[in-house]
Amino acid sequence: MKRIIPLLIILGLTIPTTEAQRLTETDDLLDKKVLAMDLSGPQMALMEMKRELNLSEEQLLQVEQLHDKRYQRMAEAQTKLTDPIELQRAYRDIQTELDKVMAGILNEKQLKHFLELEGRQYVNLLTGNEEE
Repeated sequence: MKRIIPLLIILGLTIPTTEAQRLTETDDLLDKKVLAMDLSGPQMALMEMKRELNLSEEQLLQVEQLHDKRYQRMAEAQTKLTDPIELQRAYRDIQTELDKVMAGILNEKQLKHFLELEGRQYVNLLTGNEEE
């Protein structure tokens, strides 16, 4: 009995492990397509936003201009600021401003989905009464 329990434990651990090694990656084709594209990070983010948020051409143009300004401001902040705390504050201010402008471009459903994509679905920034 004492020999059977460890044997069952070993079998219980090895069978799922070997089965997991037989699984194939399901998104290899997508990875190959992404790697074949010659796009920068901001361009890829813009493509994802267009697809995920179903942006109209007018919205896409506004969002593209907004993101160009955003990445430019972030690059300027990174070169000017050496203190990590100040840099973090600058990034937060840029993000807050982006959210407010995006609220004017996107409809309510799109804005909610945008915040979910950004990982900030619980942020309440659009009231104009932010508290630190």
